[in-house]
Amino acid sequence: MKKMFGLLFGMALVAAGCNETPKQEAVVEQKAPAAVAAVAPATPAPAAEAAPAAEAPKATITNVDWDKALEMSKAGAVLIDVRTPAEVAEGMAPGAINIPLQEIEQRLSEFPKDKDLLIYCRSGKRSMAASNFLIENGYEKVFNVVGGFLAFPKQ
Repeated sequence: MKKMFGLLFGMALVAAGCNETPKQEAVVEQKAPAAVAAVAPATPAPAAEAAPAAEAPKATITNVDWDKALEMSKAGAVLIDVRTPAEVAEGMAPGAINIPLQEIEQRLSEFPKDKDLLIYCRSGKRSMAASNFLIENGYEKVFNVVGGFLAFPKQ
């Protein structure tokens, strides 16, 4: 089942490509319902339904430009290129690690949880998908490099 999900996830991401601009995910804060003052009724009230346990807030993806990403990389953040090996052959950010999007599920253990992760692809769509996958798998320090390698500063 897990392999089937991974295969379908990978195929959907490959089909989506990296040609569209990334969509920003809206972060919605949910507040717990306000407590209501109880007045002692004359007759016993029916048992109240148990409130569902509050979920821990989900980490969010932060978008950064290349200037910020390169600064963070010098300070110890990990640059991860999720493009295919053929795309990487055309060039890569210095110090980046190539983990193609199609291999993320199998190589999840290679992503350190204790460091900032700077994710990029060609233009930003696959890196956003990879960032979402990492957040869903418990990573909290995930940064999407806006514009992908197309926006990488030329030296």
